[in-house]
Amino acid sequence: MDKIKRYVEDFLKTTKVKEEDQLYTNELDACKKAMAVDPFRTLCTLFDYGYAKGYRAAVAEMKKEGGAVV
Repeated sequence: MDKIKRYVEDFLKTTKVKEEDQLYTNELDACKKAMAVDPFRTLCTLFDYGYAKGYRAAVAEMKKEGGAVV
C-alpha cells in the first residue's frame, strides 16, 4: 500500500486533478455501501472505473492536441 501511496503522491506533484476526474459525494457514498457487501469486487470496480476515466481523459487530450488516437 505504501508503494501505491507514493506513486499517487509523486503523480500529483506534477499533475493537477481536474474536478470532473474526482469521485463525487454520491459515488463515494455508493462505494462505502458496496464495500460493506463485497470489498474485493468494489475495489476491482473502482480500479476499472479509474482506468476507464483516465483512458477517456487521455483520448480527449490527444484529440485536443491533434495527436494520434487509439
